[in-house]
Formats: sequence, C-alpha cells, structure tokens
Amino acid sequence: MKHPIRGVSPSLVILVGLALVLGMGSVSRPAAAAAAAEPYTVTDVPVDVTSDTAAAARDIAIRDAQSTALGLLMRRMTLKEDWSRLPQLDAMRVSSLVNSIEFNDERYSTTRYIAKITIAFNPRGIASLLRGYNIPFAQAPDEPTLVLPVYERNGATQLWNDSNPWWDAWDKQDWSGSLITFELPNRAEGGPDAAAIAADQGAWRDEMSQRYGTTELAVPVASWDTSGSSLRLTVDLRIYGVAGNRTETLTFDQQPGETPEALLARAARDVGTGLTNDWKKVAMLREGPQSTIKAVLDMQSLRDLITVEERLKRAPVVKSAMVESLNVDRALFNITVSAPPEQLAGLLQPYGLDLASQDGDWRIAPRR
Repeated sequence: MKHPIRGVSPSLVILVGLALVLGMGSVSRPAAAAAAAEPYTVTDVPVDVTSDTAAAARDIAIRDAQSTALGLLMRRMTLKEDWSRLPQLDAMRVSSLVNSIEFNDERYSTTRYIAKITIAFNPRGIASLLRGYNIPFAQAPDEPTLVLPVYERNGATQLWNDSNPWWDAWDKQDWSGSLITFELPNRAEGGPDAAAIAADQGAWRDEMSQRYGTTELAVPVASWDTSGSSLRLTVDLRIYGVAGNRTETLTFDQQPGETPEALLARAARDVGTGLTNDWKKVAMLREGPQSTIKAVLDMQSLRDLITVEERLKRAPVVKSAMVESLNVDRALFNITVSAPPEQLAGLLQPYGLDLASQDGDWRIAPRR
C-alpha cells in the first residue's frame, strides 16, 4: 500500500514507516507459492470414440473433449446453485475459447481412437462468456492451502505418524478438478507437535507458513464419537488465511456398509469441497461493483493504525486501502470496496473492525 503522510513530526514518520514496512513484510508471499495450478486448464479428459476411420474418430474425440472440458471448467469456477444456468455451446463456439490442446496415451485402430486430452482455455474468453450470462465466477487463489490433518483417538493425538488414517484419507484424494490446490506437508520432515496444533498453541502457524510458502492453512482435527448407535466422525475445522480466520465443527455419520476408512475418505472430500465453495464466495465478493469511502481512525497508539491496516488486508470485500493523511492521533483511510457502503459495516465485523457513520462521516476502529 502507498502511504502519503502529511503534517506529522519526523520522529513519528520514522516510526510509522518502519512499522508499516514490517507489517507488510509479514504478509508477503513467496513467488513459488503463486504457481499452484493452471486454473484455465482441464487435464486428461478421457475419450474413446469409434467412427468410419481413426481420423474421423479423432476429430469427434477432440470436439467431445473440448465440450466436456469447458463444462468441467465452468463448474470448477462457479457455485453449484448456478450450474443449471451454465451455457450449452456449439462445437465451433467452444473451439474458439481453446488456447491449446495436448494429447496423452493415444491409441488407434482402423476405426477407433482412445486418448487423454488436456485442454487450455482462453482466460478472457471464459470470463467474457460467464459475464455475458450474468453468472458469478471465481478464479483460483494465488496460494495453495496447506492441510494439517490431525487425528485424535483414544486420547492420543497424531499428525506426522505413519499410522494416521486421517492423513491417508487426504493424501489419496484427487483434487485435480478443484479450484483450490490442497497440499500436505512433507511427512518425513515432521513438524510442530500435533497436540500443540490441535490446541492452537504456539507459533506453529508462522513456522509452517514460512516453511511451505503459503499463508493459507487448514487444520481439520478428526475424532471418533462412539456414544451413539453408529460410528460418527467429528471434524473441528480451523481455517487461517487472507479471507480471515474461522472455525466450524462438522459431523459425519457412518452409512450402512461403510468402513471407517471410507468414512474418513468421504469426510476429507466433503471438507475440501466446502473449503473450495467458501473460497468461490470470497472471490466472487471481491469481483462485485466497487465503491470508495473515506473513514477516520482515532488512534490511541500507533498499534491502532497497524492493526486496522492488517485487518483491512484480510477482509475479502476490501480491494485497496490507503492512508490518505495522518497526524499524531488520527488517520484518514481511503478504502475501495466491492460492496455498497451500507453493507460494509456488517462485512467488516468478522475481521475485528467496527465501522459506523457519525455526523455524515465514516469512523473505523479496531475491536479490542
């Protein structure tokens, strides 16, 4: 963020400048983390087509794969409630949205063609298509989400152990069609104590974020409940990231004939799907119509300024925030948001910020 500062003593300028630099440094993202996925590429679409000739079968397979891939991509980027409105396009229109095609595992006979086809679509074309149908959509986050699947059973807490079946359930999932890239840490390297992570104690978050180059962390703590007539898995889920920190508890009841391993796998899939849908909603909120407000912060200390700035960064509705002017006990923020101003107070509350209109002016304050 840019910080034009006027009317401030030199000593305060030095303190503010140093504090803001340090504060911004704490949320910097390594370049390697940005290469999590190719959000507009659909990989390995299977085709198996028979026609008069292998060449004719191949042409049909390409058209079918492009259409299938476009449907998968649009569902990946949109919410389930909007899938019924996704457009059905003819082959020529679909082809016009394709940037490149790759062929893998090709096999031919005189009349049959089998392959796996990877298709990369044009980002602008896809965005224009969805906007044309007034369908909200989300792009992939800049960073992968690091998952720490903590497992509790019979009073023991496990994470890095080879005997952690909750880890195995996450590890075996195929997330290739997900908007979010989920990553597990290196099991062999180990890491912070599982009990400390489960209790959210210590500086383990900073350690794991720095080690794996991401600020997006998910800690699903799984435990069994055997008090009822059937087995139940409880997942206490904690999420940390740019969209804010939150917790929720999910329960999964064993279905008839379902093994504990299958129940763990289903729970891992559902938790990952829920995280993806949450991200879509956050990203769509960021793409809403923009408006700008000026908000005054009455400061008791320099820490108030740093706290408000850090919390504004974490709020998805905030597109940008700049300190327009500053003196010893007051700062004026220029805040651009993707929501109507009258909705903004409610949208900022989960991020520890109070916003209110007073005598025609907006006032912002950190919740203490």
